[in-house]
Amino acid sequence: MKPPPPGSPVPEAPGRTATIGGTELRSRAVAAGLRAAGGVPWPVWRPVAELTGTALALHPNRGLRQWQANVTALTGRPVGRSLCRRALVSWAHNNALSMRLGHFTREQVISRIVMDPEQEERLRTVSATRGAVVALPHMGSWDLAGAWACAVGMPVSTVAEQLGRSEFELFLRERRRLGFTVHGHRDPLVGQKLIADARAKKLVCLLVDRNLSRGGVPVEWPAPRPVRSLMPIGPAHVALESGSMLLALSSTFEGGRLRLQLSDPIEAEPGARSRVSRYQSMMQQVCVFFHERITERPEDWHMLQPMFAEGES
Repeated sequence: MKPPPPGSPVPEAPGRTATIGGTELRSRAVAAGLRAAGGVPWPVWRPVAELTGTALALHPNRGLRQWQANVTALTGRPVGRSLCRRALVSWAHNNALSMRLGHFTREQVISRIVMDPEQEERLRTVSATRGAVVALPHMGSWDLAGAWACAVGMPVSTVAEQLGRSEFELFLRERRRLGFTVHGHRDPLVGQKLIADARAKKLVCLLVDRNLSRGGVPVEWPAPRPVRSLMPIGPAHVALESGSMLLALSSTFEGGRLRLQLSDPIEAEPGARSRVSRYQSMMQQVCVFFHERITERPEDWHMLQPMFAEGES
């Protein structure tokens, strides 16, 4: 049976009419809300983010309690209300940027980024010569970081979660307008496409601090009491298969701007001979870089889901 052409109505399956129809209606409603929110002028968003963060910190929900547990697991310190408020303001700031990003000009995107010139030059050189795969945590604004890379001549290839159809189509249009290549996470050929993109010298950027795949390799976060988690192999796999360099990058807010910090090149340790051991060696180095950046600025780490057995709320 041939699938319906794009944009045609979803056929109703017996016994699932309400579920399918309701899902698409919700997706359309969310997409409409996102379009409307994106049209709100940026000067309005900043105080809204501040007020939202302050209000939510007074009544911690499950997500905020989980974030507190995750940060405590990595830092060994309890999380107070002041840090919670800053974390929620940062989270709201990130969401506002994501909704507004498609309305920024190239100059507005570039002006919002701060990066050490030597690190920027390293990223540009590696991207243009060998090719680069960049591993990122859910920190700061990864969307703005990607938009900056596209704006300065390093087109980004990435993977996005496919939510409702209307939401995903809106996300694709907005990101493609900025210069992104976006692959859906359900695409069975996504790995091959990322490898091809890396070989074509696109900057392959993947969020990997939390494992959502069926596999993953174990890593140890060097906390005061070390904690373990699984990390996706995607960045290491794409780098090894394409011959690209693996790097890690973090982003943190500095007032109204975003600071990007780049790791040193990441290679498998000489003693790692099997493919799995090479993946594990490379992703462990990514993990250490993430830990350093997160413990410096925990308020900019937007991880509100369970990460560690020791850190579940």
